[in-house]
Amino acid sequence: MEWIAVFGMGVLLGLLGGGGGILTVPILVGFFGMPATQATGASLFVVGVASIVGSVQGFWKKEVDLPSAIMIAAPSAIGAFVARKYVVPGLPESILGMSKDDFLLVAFAALMIVVGWRMLSSKDAPDRRAAPPYITAALGLMIGLVAGTLGAGGGFLIVPALTLLLGVDIKRAIPTSLTVIAIQSLIGFSGELGKPIAWDTLMPVLGVGLLGMFGGMPLRERTPKGHLKVGFAVLIFVVAAWMLFRVANG
Repeated sequence: MEWIAVFGMGVLLGLLGGGGGILTVPILVGFFGMPATQATGASLFVVGVASIVGSVQGFWKKEVDLPSAIMIAAPSAIGAFVARKYVVPGLPESILGMSKDDFLLVAFAALMIVVGWRMLSSKDAPDRRAAPPYITAALGLMIGLVAGTLGAGGGFLIVPALTLLLGVDIKRAIPTSLTVIAIQSLIGFSGELGKPIAWDTLMPVLGVGLLGMFGGMPLRERTPKGHLKVGFAVLIFVVAAWMLFRVANG
C-alpha cells in the first residue's frame, strides 16, 4: 500500500505541479514511521529531485515562465534554508498543548484549507496585472519559510501565487512551479545536511515517485485547465482532512 501511495504522489506532482510535499510528509510519517520533524526534511529531498525532472520537460517544451520562476524561487529558497537550519530546530517540544510534530501537521492542514478555498473561489482573469516585485519577493520568502518548516515543496502555494498574483496561465504555472520547487526544496534540504538522514528509505521512495511522475506529466497535457484547478483544490482538502484525522486519533 505504501508504494501505491508513493506512486500516486509522483503522478500528482507531474499532473498538478504541486501536492508532492503535501503527500510525501504524511506518507513518510504514516507508512514509513518517520517522526514528522524528520519527514519534513526528507520530503524536501524527494520532492526537489522529482521536480527537476518535470522542470527539464517544461524547459524543453518552452512552458516555463522563467522570469516569474526567478522572482519567487530566489526568496523562497532563502526562506526554506532558514526554516530547516534555524526555525525547525528552534521550535519547542510542546506548542499550544500539542507535541511539535502534531503542531506542524495541524498548521500544515490549516494552511492547506485556506489555499484550497482560495483556489476554488478565484476566477480566471486573462488580463490580471502582476503584483509589484516587492510583494512577490515577500510572498516568495513566506512560501519558503512555510514550505521549509512543513516539509512541502511549496507547489500548493506556488501555483496559486503564479496564477493569482502574477497572472500566469495554469498550464504554464504547473511546470513553472516545478522549477521553483526544485530550487527551493534542494536548497532547503541542504539545511538538513549533518543531521541523520534515512537514505535507505528515501532512495526507493524517490525512485517510485519518479515513475509516478513520468505517468502524470502526459496526463497534464490532455487535461482541461478548469479540471486541473479543481483537482488541485480537491487534493488539498482531502489531504488536509486526512492529516487532521491522524492528529485527532493519535
